[in-house]
Amino acid sequence: MANSSPVATIFVDFKAAFDQLWFEGCLGKLKRMGLPKDYLCWINTWLTGRRAYIEIAGKKSRWFNILKGGPQGSIFSPTLFITYHADMGDFLGFCMSHFFADDLVAILAGSIGMKFTAQCLDLERKLQLFFENLELYSILTSQPINYAKTEGLWSARAIGPPKFDISAGDNKIQWTNQFKYLGYWFTPKLGFGTFISKCMLKIRQRIGMINSIRTYGSTSPSLRKALFHSFVLPLFTWMFPLFPLFSDKQQQELTHFYYTCWKRVLRCHHWSDLFFLYL
Repeated sequence: MANSSPVATIFVDFKAAFDQLWFEGCLGKLKRMGLPKDYLCWINTWLTGRRAYIEIAGKKSRWFNILKGGPQGSIFSPTLFITYHADMGDFLGFCMSHFFADDLVAILAGSIGMKFTAQCLDLERKLQLFFENLELYSILTSQPINYAKTEGLWSARAIGPPKFDISAGDNKIQWTNQFKYLGYWFTPKLGFGTFISKCMLKIRQRIGMINSIRTYGSTSPSLRKALFHSFVLPLFTWMFPLFPLFSDKQQQELTHFYYTCWKRVLRCHHWSDLFFLYL
């Protein structure tokens, strides 16, 4: 965007991600990575030999073998899933991709040095190529894609949404105005306003709950302070790593909002009372 190029961010959703883990393909990739034979045997024993049945309204089905997927609730299943898809970037080398657990984000941009219309056409071609390669990868790894929850985010200096549609086979990819990824909200303007607003809304809701608590008809500043540290302060801490990236106005408003929250929790009328009660 700094070079006035349109940018498209694709948020890919995998269908039943951990439940679609292909045993033979996974072990084959691990073998090519050079894992010791003893580890491969242990992982193979851990994955295979599991059975299950389905129960509906008190009626049970026959036992059947589980031929795909990692065991539910195991901390090793996500690690194995990430390792299995470690070579996904080789199929998507023409774009910037980020893979976290079962969440994939791909960022593509139009070529520099063209008119905006030509950049959009170039970006449309790249998007179609991206989905073709992604679909090929999903077939080779037996990892289906949930196109209904796969969305795109359009970012450009030009006003308005893109003038073209994205399709992956018979599936049309929807453009969205905001998307939540790893706890952060992203918008076409790539600002932090939506993220800050949603965090502040959660904080107001929790402060309202704290002030509504009564023990034997009353409550104490020490109790409200403890509840603030437990349920409100973590939301401020969540924003702290991004605080230097906020605008000066956003930093001032957030700082004022922080002290205002303390005043509401401790029920102070003056700033001096706030510091006295806090200490």
